[in-house]
Amino acid sequence: MTTANLSPQKVLEALPRSRERAIRADHLAEALKLSESQASSLAVFLKEFVRVGLAAAKGGSYWRKHASGVLIGTLRGTRSGHAFVVPDAQSERDTGDLFINARGMGSALNGDKVIARVTGVRERGREGRIEAVLHRANQTVIGTFVKLKSESVVSPIDERFLYEISITRSDTLNASDGDVVNVEIIRPPIAGRPPAGRVIEVLGPPSDPGIDIEIIIRKHRLPYVFSEAALAEAEHIRGELTAQDLFNRLDLRGLTTLTIDGETARDFDDAVSLEELANGRLRLGVHIADVSYYVREGSALDEAAFERGTSVYFPERAIPMLPERLSTDICSLKPKVDRLTMSALIELHSNGRVADYRLTPSVIHSRERMTYTAVNEIITNPEGETAQAYSHITDTLLKMHELTTVLIKRREERGAIDFDLPEAELWFNDEGQIGGIARSERNIAHRLIEEFMLLANETVAKHLESLNVPSLYRIHEEPNIEKVEEFAEIAASFGHKFSMHGPIPQRGLQQLAREIRGRPEERLLSYLMLRSMQRARYTPQNAGHFGLAMKTYTHFTSPIRRYPDLIVHRILREVIDRGGRQDEFVALDLGSKHAIKRLSSPVLEEEREVELRSALEMIGDHSSGRERTASDAERELMDWRKAEFMADRVGDEFDGIITSVKEYGFYVELNEFFVEGLVHISTLPGVYQYQERKHRLVGERTKRIYRLGDEVRVLVNRVDRVRHLIDFSIA
Repeated sequence: MTTANLSPQKVLEALPRSRERAIRADHLAEALKLSESQASSLAVFLKEFVRVGLAAAKGGSYWRKHASGVLIGTLRGTRSGHAFVVPDAQSERDTGDLFINARGMGSALNGDKVIARVTGVRERGREGRIEAVLHRANQTVIGTFVKLKSESVVSPIDERFLYEISITRSDTLNASDGDVVNVEIIRPPIAGRPPAGRVIEVLGPPSDPGIDIEIIIRKHRLPYVFSEAALAEAEHIRGELTAQDLFNRLDLRGLTTLTIDGETARDFDDAVSLEELANGRLRLGVHIADVSYYVREGSALDEAAFERGTSVYFPERAIPMLPERLSTDICSLKPKVDRLTMSALIELHSNGRVADYRLTPSVIHSRERMTYTAVNEIITNPEGETAQAYSHITDTLLKMHELTTVLIKRREERGAIDFDLPEAELWFNDEGQIGGIARSERNIAHRLIEEFMLLANETVAKHLESLNVPSLYRIHEEPNIEKVEEFAEIAASFGHKFSMHGPIPQRGLQQLAREIRGRPEERLLSYLMLRSMQRARYTPQNAGHFGLAMKTYTHFTSPIRRYPDLIVHRILREVIDRGGRQDEFVALDLGSKHAIKRLSSPVLEEEREVELRSALEMIGDHSSGRERTASDAERELMDWRKAEFMADRVGDEFDGIITSVKEYGFYVELNEFFVEGLVHISTLPGVYQYQERKHRLVGERTKRIYRLGDEVRVLVNRVDRVRHLIDFSIA
């Protein structure tokens, strides 16, 4: 199994709670199955634990101590100069983030893994200071090179990095004034002295084409170069299928299978099929690229996929999890060619309830590569030109649409919440420049694929859980009650009330989402509703999926671009191989708690189960972290593009809505464009008081109120392209 950075919280939780059961560091490393590099981190963690009182040591053995008000977490800086520690422990997360003012940060920098101590409780919540830095996240920093007489400095692009970095003459790498550079930190900030660094890469002037993507790749430390070993493995994989590849696979090449994706998609993870059976049931086929057949555990390709965790998609460029030979060719379910797949063949009653299913390695031959736009046109206009052009599959698509409506209704009855949050979509003019920014459309074709993938993911998750084999679940825990109450106050200010009491707590949020659909406040409240909830994540401990109202869920349908899906495929393949014949499987009614087990032999060897269980938690944590990083990078590039677009509109006026209120001002989203900017409090006449609980700023003399959801007209004052910041003022 692959390794990742060692979690200090996991080390702390692994320590015995009594002196009588104290453990030596080498025995602890063995119990945690640590690599050599992780074992060296372990020594640092234990030393700091003892220093701050989280642990005690005697004779080379360690045990955990109760230390009230001391926690481990990640430091997150803010534009205003202070920071928060986001706790790692679930119990601490429920209490909320820990506020750290500038004086309490010590040498810690944004993103560092730290130990913090609570020093008091104020109106804003808990406050504290940094006691120790356990792991430096910022080995390198991207910034703008500023040439001075005796020395130079680098001004970080990320405003959460709160220091300029001092550079000596010998460490400039001949950078020119104004260049964007990548700097290695060689000394953290100490006793009021700024950090020191050396330039390791000169990216060039900020106006260079494509430099924004290069900056974001380095800023978020996205792996973008495959190792020679991984590329060599990819090149040695045969592109043509042989009899050996097809051995022991279900041949589904006679089925009418289709891929349905966006216009610009290059890697096709999934294909779908639908058959009407003689018994009156429907058989839905969800066929997923069999990446695990090509990417074997422990291989160089596996190491590369694990390191990335997920593919990252920018408007003009993708950073794939796997080399393109696999991601866009051999594994991609291209039309008119045979491809290896893992298929979920799911028999459904007319009401959408699962009657039976089969999970099996297979081979398919996709008939068509369809787009969401084309499928939507066929469904909404079955007699139109697009439907005529695809007359050989129109009936299949219409039947898929009928099934989709049944599945949507069934999920809604269970309490699933539909977070229909639109994303920004760029469109370009004939010169290749950004011509506009609009909300992306989510039509019935998107819902069709979503529903089929949800059903396949749930089927696989329930299958593995019913066999009691180790697996990786996609969980979404119940929201923190305080955050829900805070959101309820905001919703009530717009005239919307909801309750999470009753047997299905999701029902209140579900009804609220339905109530605000199409209203001016829809996006704002949908976003805040999502913010009130916990993040979905990967873990081997099944805790259900609150948002989907599912007791058991996983990710199985995107192994080309998500590492957890690849892991689930591997486990499923092992289960199938251990089960013997192709027709031995588990028949499971997903609406009940009862499974009919037909496997006659043990599922996995005990040694293999132990190995999997010890590795899956680390894989889940790492994959969840990589998912967050990729999301942050994609969002930041879109913010950059928005800044470029608005740079030519300085001085123009627009109508918008206040989407967030802070102590330093409020953010406004424009109605005409899917763009957000800041109205800083310094641009408002007079003195304003920030009322956090009411999400508003109130003028002390004028009594003018700016609150969440208010409609305002703003003037575009300034645009900082490099920091992708847009400043407005009230028009």
